[in-house]
Amino acid sequence: MVQAISYLIQQFFYRIMEFFVHWYGNSFFILGGRAVNILEFLDRRLAFKVTLRHFIQPLYQDYSIIGYALGFVFRGARLVLAFLLYAIIVLVFAAAYLLWAAIPLYIIRQIIYL
Repeated sequence: MVQAISYLIQQFFYRIMEFFVHWYGNSFFILGGRAVNILEFLDRRLAFKVTLRHFIQPLYQDYSIIGYALGFVFRGARLVLAFLLYAIIVLVFAAAYLLWAAIPLYIIRQIIYL
């Protein structure tokens, strides 16, 4: 009888730990993976790293002053736009994860203060 009660208590705490590992750990990797996929897709379109590498080169190999000026302006605008878009994506996924992480805490709080 004592072994059965010991086993049930052990399983109770084991299942609670499994829930938290699944809820927080696995969901973090799922949301993080989706965020990385979206950021990779955007990087293929916006080419932040490539644009940064060629930032001071003239636009379309036009080595006149106008080519340098337009290259600086257009690439600068593209870098700012890409950075803002990346930041928005990261913030949205961070907020989604924090909301997801708060759900069990909110439920426990509602149960305690019912």
